[in-house]
Amino acid sequence: MTSGGFVAEELARFWSELLGVPEAEPGARFTALGGDGATAERLVERIDEELGVRVSAAELLDADTLEAMAAAVGSAMRAPASGPGGSGTAASPSDGPRPLPDGPGDRPALSFAQQRLWFMQQIDPESTLYNVPTVLHLRGSLDRAALGRALDALVARHGVLRTTYPAPAGVPHQLIAPPAPVPLPCSDVSGAGDPEAEARRIAAEEARRVFDLAAGPPLAARLVRLAPDDHRLVLTFHHISVDGASVELLVHELGALYGAPGGLPAPALQYADFAVWQRDRLAGEALDALVAHWRSVLGDDPRATELPTDGSRPRQKSFRGAVARRFLAPELVRAVRGFARDARATANMTHLAALYALLAGWSGADDVTVGIPAAGRSRAELQDLVGCLINMVPVRARLDGAPGFRTLVGRTRTAVLDAVAHQDLPFDKLVEALVSRRGRGDFLPVFRVMFSYLGERRPPVFAGLGPCALDLTGPQDTAKYDLSLYVEERGGDAVELSLEYDTDLYGAATAALLLDAYEGILAQAVAAPDEPVAALPAARALAPGHERKTDLDR
Repeated sequence: MTSGGFVAEELARFWSELLGVPEAEPGARFTALGGDGATAERLVERIDEELGVRVSAAELLDADTLEAMAAAVGSAMRAPASGPGGSGTAASPSDGPRPLPDGPGDRPALSFAQQRLWFMQQIDPESTLYNVPTVLHLRGSLDRAALGRALDALVARHGVLRTTYPAPAGVPHQLIAPPAPVPLPCSDVSGAGDPEAEARRIAAEEARRVFDLAAGPPLAARLVRLAPDDHRLVLTFHHISVDGASVELLVHELGALYGAPGGLPAPALQYADFAVWQRDRLAGEALDALVAHWRSVLGDDPRATELPTDGSRPRQKSFRGAVARRFLAPELVRAVRGFARDARATANMTHLAALYALLAGWSGADDVTVGIPAAGRSRAELQDLVGCLINMVPVRARLDGAPGFRTLVGRTRTAVLDAVAHQDLPFDKLVEALVSRRGRGDFLPVFRVMFSYLGERRPPVFAGLGPCALDLTGPQDTAKYDLSLYVEERGGDAVELSLEYDTDLYGAATAALLLDAYEGILAQAVAAPDEPVAALPAARALAPGHERKTDLDR
């Protein structure tokens, strides 16, 4: 779940308390759950008291859904007047992105996120690091022709899936091709000794596809037939065209188009509209205000927290990695959720606070910065836009003064909500403005650890087929950061931890040790939330000077 999800989580907590419902599901409507004008006024007060922004009851009732309310609140959070503490970018409906008129010779510029991804691909044209592999498990009597038509309609709806990025003078621009049929080759593995293994092999092969961004579309599709009633739709995107939220939107639209071709309204915006608007908006005073805010948070020339490593850091990052996984005990999941409710926080923030405690104990630092993905969808008109809107934001937490876990969760909550309110500064712009030229030589100058909390996914629905499953796991042998911790809800009391680690720096034994410590910190912290986190046994076990075994000792 991205940082935009933090606002939705806070609102879900308010709904639960005000409406007496256990949990607000995605797509739930405030009025359908019993919300009325009086309840909306109480919600206004809670938002004002806890999030520090003012929205009207009418706005909330008009929004009605949790997602739309989160967008309205997110816009309000970004609307303070210019100044060192404000974004300087009011978010009224009139200043939002609008559809661009089609004109001959139009060459829209890339968004800031696209520009960075294009540049990274030029550095290593054979890289597959920024591929987004997606596998849909389709069970039942599949109509292959209908699936092909649905895929064609999907790509016709979203220009970003038909866009190439030529750079005739060294400066890339968007070139959007007209709609055309999407190739959908089919691999029949039903006769293989192990169809499941062969399907996984094909999916892995597709995930390693190299995209030529100047010449070909950023999407490839393949259907794999395991049995008459069992198929895998393997979709591989380049990150320049989508983010995680976009992929989920696309597979749900694909399901709708499979069942009812032409049954979806045309998108109000295309990604090129957003890219032009973003560049126009992030200039002058608006850009200066965002830079000033982040300078006040991070200081001049911020540096990533130094962590112990098993091996020496190579001069050039290889991006080789591995993943360690485990499920939390159900009783611990329930304890974390209960603590979060009592602390007026969310499970998301509680898990992030535990990561801060781990990193502080491990490094000996009392000032730790972690990167989290920001959705970039805080405006209502961007909720259903397909494209790469995501932005990494640094979240800095201080652990000075021997805080207990309850206090640390409060500090984390404040830091996260501040980051949400100022997420519009592209990370590259932040680095350019705050980090010295020498510091920019470090591939990860501001943070080397990433955290992402993923809510339970809602599976797409394909008419006439059984329950579908969406797999976004992707390759398990790469790592963009030194460490990336994913906390994913798997339904009920099932929560999975996935620790992606750079294998040039860490071995499997250290990854397992870190997951042990993280789980221990969570359990000990929620059991004794006022005990200084530095004194927790699981945090002390990682402290500098504490003897531990690494793969280099074996």
